[in-house]
Amino acid sequence: MKAKEYITYRRLIGIVLLTLCFGLTAHAQEGLAIDSLFEKYKDEKNVTYVELNGSILRSYRMTAYKSLVFKEVTPYKREILRCLKQTVATHQVKKTQEVNEGGELRSAYYCLNHIERKGKRVNRYILYKVGKQDMATLVYIEGPLDEEELMEMLYR
Repeated sequence: MKAKEYITYRRLIGIVLLTLCFGLTAHAQEGLAIDSLFEKYKDEKNVTYVELNGSILRSYRMTAYKSLVFKEVTPYKREILRCLKQTVATHQVKKTQEVNEGGELRSAYYCLNHIERKGKRVNRYILYKVGKQDMATLVYIEGPLDEEELMEMLYR
C-alpha cells in the first residue's frame, strides 16, 4: 500500500512540475522588455507609476494599463530606448509610428502583435512621449480594444 501511495505522490509532483513549466514558458513568450522598467522604476522618487484595475479598465475595454511618468527622463532614457528597440527587434510590433527630433526619439506608438489569452484576442500597445523639460511618459495597454478605440481615447 505504501508503494502505491509513493507512486501516486510522485505522479502528482510530476504533473504539478510539468504544469508549472508549461505555464512559465507560455508567460515568458508574452513578456516584453519594457515590463522590467515598470518593476524597476515604479518606486523611484521622481517617477509616478499608475496601474489601473477593475471597473475602470473594463469601461475602456482594457485588461491592463500601466504608465510611468518621469519628471526628468534623462537618467532613464538610455534604458527606455534599449527596451523599446528590443521590442521592435524581436518582431513583436505590427505597426510603428515614431517621431524623431534632432536624432532623438520624441514619441512612439507601437501596436504589438496580438496574443491569445483564455481563448480571447488581446491587443497590446506601447506609447512613449517626451514632453517639455524632458518630462516623459511610457504607457502599456492591453485588451480587446482596437486601434480606433485607442486613438479616440487619446484624442478626446
